[in-house]
Amino acid sequence: MSRRPGAGAGEAFLALADLLLPAPCAGCGVDGTRWCATCRGRWRRPALLEVPGLPPVLALAPYAGSPREVLLSYKERGRRELARPLAGLVAEALRAAAVPPAALVPAPSRPSAARARGGDHVLRLARAVVRRARTAGGDVPCVSRALALGRGAADSVGLDAAARADNLARHLRLRPRGLPPPGCAVALLDDVLTTGATARAATSVLAAAGRPVDVVVVLTLADRRAPRSSVRVRSSRDGGRHPPGLLHSG
Repeated sequence: MSRRPGAGAGEAFLALADLLLPAPCAGCGVDGTRWCATCRGRWRRPALLEVPGLPPVLALAPYAGSPREVLLSYKERGRRELARPLAGLVAEALRAAAVPPAALVPAPSRPSAARARGGDHVLRLARAVVRRARTAGGDVPCVSRALALGRGAADSVGLDAAARADNLARHLRLRPRGLPPPGCAVALLDDVLTTGATARAATSVLAAAGRPVDVVVVLTLADRRAPRSSVRVRSSRDGGRHPPGLLHSG
């Protein structure tokens, strides 16, 4: 995969801005740093969870407090520079869970929402994860834009689990040209797991297309009671889907 034009220049500009322009922390608002060490540390205990109806779910942080503010800053408040450090945390979490280099399938945004935000924030994050992996050397994942939401899809905010599932059943569609390469591991990437409706619909569509999802990766998890453990993910390439005992405490 070739490097996108302008990516290096954009990163250099952000580095220069960090030196010249004071910026509040996206998590706590303290001046002088875009993301302070204390707030970043709240993302360094990823959890791999067993959620009914889903492959293993790798969650980086709870959707509360500082992590919630960071996510909203990146997603809704124009803090695109957070894609790079968030991608680094995603890459670290994937390594910690022993996930093989995978095709990252971004959970799609509604077209109108993506336009309002200046682009699809999950797609941007997926591309940043790939750039990070390329810089680190070794096997590199890829981005597979296999899913899309139709223009008639409703905003999921405020919808209960049943309404979200119905909305997705009517509007989530497959993009066959964007399917992951045959035989590679597949990771579904999203920003937050709430009811799990989006992840269930997406994994179902991909499984029906012959590309079963090995792990669902989310930046944040709305269920603050979720347990934390040291775990391993086995790719479907190793034979079979996720058998009992795949998730285990270390």
